[in-house]
Amino acid sequence: MNLGTQHQAAREAAARLPVLEAGLALLAGGAVGARLVLYGAPLPTIPGETPSEATALVEIPLATGIGAVDPATHQLRLDTPLEAPITGADPATGTAAAWARIYDGHGDWWADCTVSATGDGGEVQLDSPMLYQGASVRVTSAVFQG
Repeated sequence: MNLGTQHQAAREAAARLPVLEAGLALLAGGAVGARLVLYGAPLPTIPGETPSEATALVEIPLATGIGAVDPATHQLRLDTPLEAPITGADPATGTAAAWARIYDGHGDWWADCTVSATGDGGEVQLDSPMLYQGASVRVTSAVFQG
């Protein structure tokens, strides 16, 4: 079947909310709990690939409530703020967070995301992307467009 342009657009729009709800359910379910992991090394070239040289800068457990889907904007928004101690940054100079990986509640790869300072447009926004060993990181926003 070949679909007209408007028909195809209508089908895609109708699928957006169920897809976001399914993604949220993966985060909320599972025995191990979902988590957001920040990395300083470059993003792997193959999506979902294990980072070869990347040491996790910090692992942030996601709250039980996780977040919600906003039907007006077609976005999945994680509940923020989220905070955790930084354990993998360079102890002498700190390390800039370059990207984030989210694991679902089963421990499986859920998504790789952009990271930025608050207000700079990353999917995951931090109070500061420069992370220092022993300090805490604060996620101020985590929004994923459907």
